[in-house]
Amino acid sequence: MNAASEFNARESLSDSAVSQYHQKGYCILQGAVQEEDLEGAARSLREQSSSGPDSQTDRFNKDGRVDFRKISNLAKKNEAFRNLASNPVVVSAIEALLGQRALLFRDVMVVKPARDGAHLDFHQDSAYWDVTPRALVSAWFTFRDVAPDDGCLQVIEGSHLKDYPHDILLGEKRALPPGMTAALRKMASLAGTGDSDASGFSPARKMKNRILGRFTRHASFLAKLQDLHARIPQDEKNRAVNLPVKAGSVILFHSMLLHASNPNTSDLERPAYIASYMGDGYEFCGVGDPEFLVAGERSRKTYQKIKIAKH
Repeated sequence: MNAASEFNARESLSDSAVSQYHQKGYCILQGAVQEEDLEGAARSLREQSSSGPDSQTDRFNKDGRVDFRKISNLAKKNEAFRNLASNPVVVSAIEALLGQRALLFRDVMVVKPARDGAHLDFHQDSAYWDVTPRALVSAWFTFRDVAPDDGCLQVIEGSHLKDYPHDILLGEKRALPPGMTAALRKMASLAGTGDSDASGFSPARKMKNRILGRFTRHASFLAKLQDLHARIPQDEKNRAVNLPVKAGSVILFHSMLLHASNPNTSDLERPAYIASYMGDGYEFCGVGDPEFLVAGERSRKTYQKIKIAKH
């Protein structure tokens, strides 16, 4: 990291915020994003006629209504979202936490419809992702004030210091056998780790999106197959805290932090944009030889490859 980015990082992230991040697994940047940047990204998404099957997945509940929408890889295709993902305050803070130049590993827009927005169970993101070390930083951008009833983020403080086993559920409570869970996890790598189109294979990605998206209109139990569920002792789950935030604030959280999100029971749609970053010294251990956007290059798209881990 050069001297300029070190200086910017100090300006955007206080010592207490850094301490909280390492101790609790998250910190919050208050008012980090300008209103016009949020409005520009929201407007660009509304004007986009079709996201296409490779980038958008709609999940249906048992009543046949969409309860969760996910749109991936926006920063590569949409300048307004690349503008968000390369926000100088956010990127300098992330580079201070990583101690390295930040690369954009993946980004996704997650929309919870009004009144029908689904609950997402506790998990650690690095359980899904083919990157080492398992110490990425995600930035959670909100486009409006978000409270518990709107589907705000929920975390278990300090859980980033521990590795939890994860299951895939069939239905509400039945866990698949560990061997089947491992096989499905490998198939996810073939489709592109972290829903990213930088790795994996396009046919596998299309098949995954059909099974875990549109097919849930007819078989809602398939919705659970796209989520990993951490096995957490009840006393730890009881320590979960909600993270309500104002529009323009950004939650930074560790990729091993156990997090979930409440259902959206409000009368408004709840969009959230999540950009996840790794250091340029990290290693890729998935399928392919991908390259990633350099987060700090706001004026132009610059891509960089990282080292491929030896298996």
